[in-house]
Amino acid sequence: MVKYDGYAIVTGGARGMGAAICRQLAADGYDIVCNYISTSSKAKVEALAAEIREKYGHKVIAAQGDVSRFEDCQKVVQTAVDTLGEKIGVLVNNAGITVRAELADMSQSEILRVMNTNLMAGIYMCRLVLPYMYRQNSGSIVNITSVGGMTGFPRQTTYCAAKWGMNGLTKALAKEAGPRGIRVNAVAPGFIVTDMTLENKPAFDSYKAASPIGMLGEPEYIAEAVSYVVSVEFMTGQVISPNGGLVI
Repeated sequence: MVKYDGYAIVTGGARGMGAAICRQLAADGYDIVCNYISTSSKAKVEALAAEIREKYGHKVIAAQGDVSRFEDCQKVVQTAVDTLGEKIGVLVNNAGITVRAELADMSQSEILRVMNTNLMAGIYMCRLVLPYMYRQNSGSIVNITSVGGMTGFPRQTTYCAAKWGMNGLTKALAKEAGPRGIRVNAVAPGFIVTDMTLENKPAFDSYKAASPIGMLGEPEYIAEAVSYVVSVEFMTGQVISPNGGLVI
């Protein structure tokens, strides 16, 4: 098992899976740069920072920014470098949104918001972090994708398209960056109970019924999967999917 020099950056880290990932990586020994988008989330990040500092003794640096915008990604990475230095050991591209609507009914702004947050943000963050990882010849990137990027769901076409793109990014970048010491993997969750999925309560029973083990996922399950792919030195270019058997 490998532990990288440096700290971890987690986008969309204020709540749900992102906060669980921050906690898990802190438990694994990393200081954390926790990205969040809105000022309303700042209190959650501050509470998370206090919890992690007390429990694990690690720092959590808050880095506000809308990672669907390249300029904000630059600010997030610069905040990380200015506060914790240039040794970026881990990047987790977790930020994501969805708009549940038929494609024919979606506005251009909705399409762009979903694609930019779920796909372009990951590309931007990889682009900005890789030079630091290349200089140290080590690092681990984890892209949070979805079973939607493996099977497709109606009324989530843009979301699924973006997650398919992130899976492709994972595989291509693993080949490109591997010779320079960088591993790139993806974790593709099934139905996880978060603030985002709580907006779709009618789907709970159907997803639970579709699971052979009759379970819905918790954010901690995904955090454990992230910890695993970060630490296993022989793993790169893989899409692992904790999904309760939704995809078999």
